[in-house]
Amino acid sequence: MRSFFWALEDLGWNIKCRYNFWLHGPYGLAKVIENMPFRFLTKYLRRYGASIGNNCHIEKGVILHRPDSKIPFKNLILEDHAFIGHKSLIDLSEKVIFEKYSGVSGFCQVWTHQTSSLVPPCPEERGEVRLCEQAMVYSGTIVTPGITIGKQSKVGANSLVIKSIGDFAFWGGVPAKSLK
Repeated sequence: MRSFFWALEDLGWNIKCRYNFWLHGPYGLAKVIENMPFRFLTKYLRRYGASIGNNCHIEKGVILHRPDSKIPFKNLILEDHAFIGHKSLIDLSEKVIFEKYSGVSGFCQVWTHQTSSLVPPCPEERGEVRLCEQAMVYSGTIVTPGITIGKQSKVGANSLVIKSIGDFAFWGGVPAKSLK
């Protein structure tokens, strides 16, 4: 009986995704994804271009910023066992790559673009963000464009990462720096 209702709910989310993508474009689809229960997230992110490995956990409320107009989530790459916490914001202007067993906790922001000047024409700086194998970014942290967080490195809660972090390190603070 439960499987029947899940199939019915899945059909409802499928219709919402198609309708909002058709009517409002990629931002409409991203808004539907934000409200979708976690058991359907992987399926619909894959359907709209994300590359997601096995046993990834994406919590409800993920905010996907700047999806592509044709293949909305093509810049989201999650390898096996990656994790995205509740209400995390992922900017998809450039690639965001989470390697095996890496992830961000709730309320994190991962940015792949930033405006370097408020004077028109407002040029943007862009860069891919990569979390290497077993890297973890804790709650409320902001990761700026072009950052690589090394293998098994950790970033403390409420930090601002403006420099790439090497392997086996623990960083924290605003701006983030190496901590012992």
